[in-house]
Order: sequence, then C-alpha cells, then structure tokens
Amino acid sequence: MKEDGIERFSQLLHKAAVVSQLGAEVEEKAKNAPFRAPLIITVIAKVKAHPKVPEWEQIVAAGCCVQAMQMAAVAQGYSGIWRSGSWTHDPVVRAGLGCGEHDHIVGFLYLGTPALKAPTTVSPADLTDFVTYF
Repeated sequence: MKEDGIERFSQLLHKAAVVSQLGAEVEEKAKNAPFRAPLIITVIAKVKAHPKVPEWEQIVAAGCCVQAMQMAAVAQGYSGIWRSGSWTHDPVVRAGLGCGEHDHIVGFLYLGTPALKAPTTVSPADLTDFVTYF
C-alpha cells in the first residue's frame, strides 16, 4: 500500500475500531497508524490444503517472506517494522483485505527511510537467556 492505498487502509482500520466499539482514542490511533511510513506491505498466507505442506508450514513460510523483505529493505538503506496485533484477526480488516476463511494475515511491514542513522558499532548480545547448546 502506498498513497491512496494507505488512505484506504486508514479508513479500514478506523471502521474496524468503530465496529468493535473500541472508543474514540483507539479509533483515532487506528486512523493515524498507517501514516507512519510511506509504504506498507500486507502479507497474507493464502493457506491451501496440501498433503505435504501443512497449514502451519505455509503460515511460517509467509512469515519468512516478511523477514526476507525487511532484510532486503535494510540492505538497501531503508528501515522497517513488522506489525501484527489484533488487526490481523479483526473480521472487518480481514474482509476489507479480501481474506478467505483459511487465510492468515501474517503482518503489516511498514517501510521507509530512517530518520536516524544507526550506530556504526554494536555490542554483541548476551545469548545465555535465548540459546541452549546441545
């Protein structure tokens, strides 16, 4: 989504917030959220029954696509954030984006030019809380 698509997405999120009766503050936040970046890529896993590719694997593969697109954007000097949250399950949003019954919105990848420059040196992270060696 870009330009008019972002405007339509803004209206869709606003409508979803109104229908869900989330209140004026959430409605306003939903309406403004799409304008955080000049480009939003919505990734939807179009799950199809397949004897060798289970549903979970199709969804994970779509997630890998988001990660690959984000890394490609970063490699070209852009920045992005992968958003998911309650909108990925919202019936108004799902219908507005043309999702079928078995489709899964994996997320919204917001892309643009970073306002801040990343530091040139990065300290290695402590992996002890995340990694187990076998």
